[in-house]
Amino acid sequence: MPVTCRFGRIFARCGAPGVGFCQYCARPFCLAHGQLNSEDAQVCARPVCQAKHTDLAAHFVFRERAHLRNRHGMCGIDGCLGERWGQCSKCEGLFCEEHLSDRADSVRHGRARYSRPASFCAHCLRRRKLWAKI
Repeated sequence: MPVTCRFGRIFARCGAPGVGFCQYCARPFCLAHGQLNSEDAQVCARPVCQAKHTDLAAHFVFRERAHLRNRHGMCGIDGCLGERWGQCSKCEGLFCEEHLSDRADSVRHGRARYSRPASFCAHCLRRRKLWAKI
């Protein structure tokens, strides 16, 4: 069975031949409803998936800057003079006590979902809401 674009509402699907699968929602899309950046960077036109794609690019920049500051013995937040105290569970950057917060992190293993303690920097804490969306 050929794959067709699933962009749109239930009774108004596009239906054009699919050219890729979104890396965030795994839905097939046509050339009009997505971007084929490369084999592993295919993004559909859904606003949530576009926001995730933009956020991921900004996250890589943040993470690189934090790790650069860490190599010099400083907190990963620009402008902070605090010493490294702990590590963020998501970006793995090192931050001072003021810029880390302990929270519960929801983890999925197969069908089971459980909670575990984790530390988050402010940047990764803000990102959680977007990445929880499907």
